[in-house]
Amino acid sequence: MDHEPFFSVVIPTYNREQFILKTLDTVFAQTYRHFEVIVVDDCSTDGTLATLAPLVDSGKVRLIRHEKNSERAAARNTGMEHAQGDFVTFLDSDDFMYSSNLADAAEFIHTHPEIKFFHNRFHLVDARGKVVYEFSVPSLRDRLRAITDGSFIGGIGLFVAREICQKYRFDTNRVLSASEDWEFSLRVMADYELGRIDKINNAALHHDGRSTSQIDLTDLRRRMDYIVAKVRSDPHLSAVYARHLKRLEIGALFYTTSIANQSRQPREALKCLRQIATIDPRAVASMRFVKALGLTMLRR
Repeated sequence: MDHEPFFSVVIPTYNREQFILKTLDTVFAQTYRHFEVIVVDDCSTDGTLATLAPLVDSGKVRLIRHEKNSERAAARNTGMEHAQGDFVTFLDSDDFMYSSNLADAAEFIHTHPEIKFFHNRFHLVDARGKVVYEFSVPSLRDRLRAITDGSFIGGIGLFVAREICQKYRFDTNRVLSASEDWEFSLRVMADYELGRIDKINNAALHHDGRSTSQIDLTDLRRRMDYIVAKVRSDPHLSAVYARHLKRLEIGALFYTTSIANQSRQPREALKCLRQIATIDPRAVASMRFVKALGLTMLRR
């Protein structure tokens, strides 16, 4: 690569006036300066537009507004369509970049020009910036196995090359809301290698209004079923993931089990674990199953 990569930072937002300026401050504080900021407002009803107006007027932010609320996947698609960068990276409007995020990404692109889809790690922090949870990530030695085990790529810390942005879009079916990242990654990773910057360069802010803090178990089951059915019914995806289709279904059930336990619904968790045992009896001996069952029994 004979030029400095240019990044488009796409930030979907909906009623986040109390968070978005702090989020943007972390973008403006990047040590690497070759980037643009695109905020896609998904028809906010609070003071988001007024809050952003000075930044829009100064040219620091490009603002695109949806005429009706269409959910985060559609907002990301809008940002991708308007992006001018060599790579697009996404940031939710209540999350943060650490200052070397884009610099590290630029260095990764220089040293791995063949990689068009990569991510860095992130953790969960509270309002004071204290780390409250460290997310683990799997080995990438077998990327298809890794992604079918469950989603480990979030809507932050992901970098997508222009050529991928021209071929792929996030699925805007509302049944998929809050799991669009996993479905998108499954499709892209069927055709592209995944790279990783093994460094925490982003933080997700934990607060009560966060979408992942408000998961309805019925809705979760519906969207997990949607993802599994979509991969199974697509000729290309089902061929690429042929050896991992059972793993994909089990991965979705393990995630549902985890959420059921978090929301203190052990009966639902047990239903999921029984399904896992039916799909693959060998899974019962796995550490993942043993841990999930132990937590479920404690919740009873």
